Parts: sequence; C-alpha cells; structure tokens
Amino acid sequence: MRMIFEMRSLGAAAVAAVSVIALFAIGRATPAADVPTNVFQNGQAGFIVSHIAYALSKDANETGACPDGMTKGYGNSSGFTDIGDVFVTKQDLQRHEGEAEDKYVRRVFGQAMSDPNAKNLCLNPELGKPDPNFRTVTGKNVPADGIDLDGQDSRANGKPAPGTCAHDDFRGLNGERGVDNQFFRVVGCSKSFQSTGQSNTFEISMYAGEFAILLTLKGVNDLQNSKDVEVGFYASADPIQLSPTRQALPNATYAMDQDPRFRATAHGRIVNGVLTTDPVDVRFHWVVNSIHLERPLQDARLRATFTPDGGLEGILGGYSSVEDLYDFQYGFRNGKDAKGNPAPLQLRTVSSIGQAAVLEHTCNGAYYALKQFADGHRDPKTGQCTSISTQYRITAIPAFVVDAVTHSVNDALDRAGTSPAPDGNYSK
Repeated sequence: MRMIFEMRSLGAAAVAAVSVIALFAIGRATPAADVPTNVFQNGQAGFIVSHIAYALSKDANETGACPDGMTKGYGNSSGFTDIGDVFVTKQDLQRHEGEAEDKYVRRVFGQAMSDPNAKNLCLNPELGKPDPNFRTVTGKNVPADGIDLDGQDSRANGKPAPGTCAHDDFRGLNGERGVDNQFFRVVGCSKSFQSTGQSNTFEISMYAGEFAILLTLKGVNDLQNSKDVEVGFYASADPIQLSPTRQALPNATYAMDQDPRFRATAHGRIVNGVLTTDPVDVRFHWVVNSIHLERPLQDARLRATFTPDGGLEGILGGYSSVEDLYDFQYGFRNGKDAKGNPAPLQLRTVSSIGQAAVLEHTCNGAYYALKQFADGHRDPKTGQCTSISTQYRITAIPAFVVDAVTHSVNDALDRAGTSPAPDGNYSK
C-alpha cells in the first residue's frame, strides 16, 4: 500500500500539454442541462470517474427477485463454521465438536498451507460442481439497471442476437426494454450485493488511491447534438485527488496510464443531450488486499448525460469474460503483486476463501452460475458463451487529462529494492 498515496510529478512538456489536451473554456458549443460554459475548450473535455458501482436493482426483498431464498456459504452457514468444505481434500478439515471458531480457522489454514498439494475450490472452482444453494434471480418482472447491449429484447426461448446466447432480458428501472444484465441475475440473490452489503462498494479502493478511471471527449461542437465525437477511456496513472472531506476534487490534473492495454477510444455521438458510443474493449486496474488485478469489459458502451456541475453520469455496460470476472470478483487466481509478479499463493488463497466465508457464497457456486448465465461472445465451436453482460453506473467530474509519463517520488527507492519500515525509514 506504500505506493498508493505517493506524490507524482509531471515534466515541463506535460504541463504545457495540459492546455492542449485538456480542457476548459467552451468554444461555440450549445450548453445542455445548464452545463457550466467553462468545461470545454475547442470541443474537448476531460473527466475523472468519481463514483462507480455495479448497476444492479433494488434489494431482493423489495422486488421479489429471490423466491427460493438467498445464497448460502459453505456448509449452508455464515462465517467460517464449515470453511473446511472449500478444500477438495478434506482430511481432518471439518470442525471438531466444541472447537472454537478462531482455533478451527487457524488449524484449517495451517494444515492447508503446509500441504503443497492441497487444492481449494476458490482457486480451482472447476474441481467442484454447481451449487444449488447459490441462488440466482428467478422472480418475475424484476427490474434491473442498465442498457440494451445486443440490440433486441431477448428471450430465453427466442432467437439470440448474433454472437450471443439466448437469455431473458430485464426491464429497466424506468420501464426500458431489453436491458442485458446477466451479472445481476447471478448476484442478485447474494446478501453481499444488496444495498447494505460489501460487494458493491469497490469505489472505496478508488478513493484509497488504488485505481482511477479517466474519460476524454473530442469533437463536441454542440452539447445537444454532435454526430462525430471521440470518447477516450483510460486508466489513470495517478490516484484520485480528494478534498479534506474525502470528496473527489474537480479540475485536478491526471496522466493517462502509458500501458496501451489500458487505453481505448470509441466513436460516439450526442443526440438530444445524450452521449452514446460504439462498442470498444476497455480495461481498468483493480486491487484487492494488495493483490493487483485487471477489470476488463469487452464491447463496452457508454450512455451518459451531462450534469449541471459539468460532469457526466450514466451507464458503462459491456461483457466480462467469465474467467476474468471470476478472477477479479471471487477467486483472484491470476492476481499479481505491485511489481507484476504472481501474488503469493497464500495471500490469494486466504483472500478468496476468507471473502467466501465473510460474504456467504461458495466459489464453485459463483463460477458455475457465471458460466450458466453467460450471454456474450458465443464460441462457434462449442456453442457456449464465454462472457456475461455486466453494467456499471458511473459519475464523472471535470478534470485535466494529459498524455504524459508521471514519475513517483519513490522511483529511486523502488529501483534500489528498498521498502519503508514501520518506523518510516527505508532499508533493504
């Protein structure tokens, strides 16, 4: 976590680039929704995402989404009561009568970590089976947040759109037809994805400086109607800048990530004040318990409107590879450390199993549910879909976005292989 709050510096060329790339004092654009007239310069503007969460629905107890009940964890229990069930080989991993939970957890993890051949269902979900206690949304007329991704109001018994698999679309929260959000179908009966749960609060790590997302617009000559807009999607090389009350600061300067995998542009247009884009593959950073992961979204589309404070709000929807989504949401199988090496096996194991226990799900249950409801990128050989529709609700505020390399004040320490000691001094 040492690098999260580091200060970064821009070279003189990068500072000069601010006035070129980013962004303020509108040209001849026509304001929409009372957008401040200093947000655009020469049809260009930059933004940083200030809020992001999965687009889901109201809680299951309001919508009737889960008539069969809510998802349960290993042993149909909460916490670590039966966490031994997560291991494929379970010799003496069951809880002994009268054994305190803390002692049981230490014994289970101690035995599992000391056996290099021990396999668990969080890192190896394919070794398990579908879990009937991993509940999914089956209620009728349940609404879901999001947008239409496949261009039709799909039905499980109907003809799927090209490259997709048959599935039932949702009605939107405002009655829109054709909302593709099968990820919600998978997690809508998990307690941790209800409004008081912990699984849809990942923007907390964004505010901790672990990742940030930048957007840029070019070619905007009218905020009501512009037919040829370039929309940029970038991971930020800098942490989000916050006020003393921990609110994202508008008009701060951020540099784009220089890794081309985390940079994408899409053609878009503004019609009646609504910005939409053509599909494009995007990818952002994600960190869990110091495990570095990636959050890719294939065929992503943005649908957003301008806000009175000069920002954007709307939906970023697309398709997440089932394997990738399982990794960044549940299993952390391919997680890396801050230097790009595989994260320690013990850390990945404890993090994924501990999350399953605390959030009350089974890893194999989640994995097979994602595969069951996958609706995108159909494999022509197998006929199976390999990705699942996933939607995010985002808010973005004005920012200066520059395409320049940033340098950490700790770069020299990193190159020397030093790290901070608890007393704040650095040593080998």
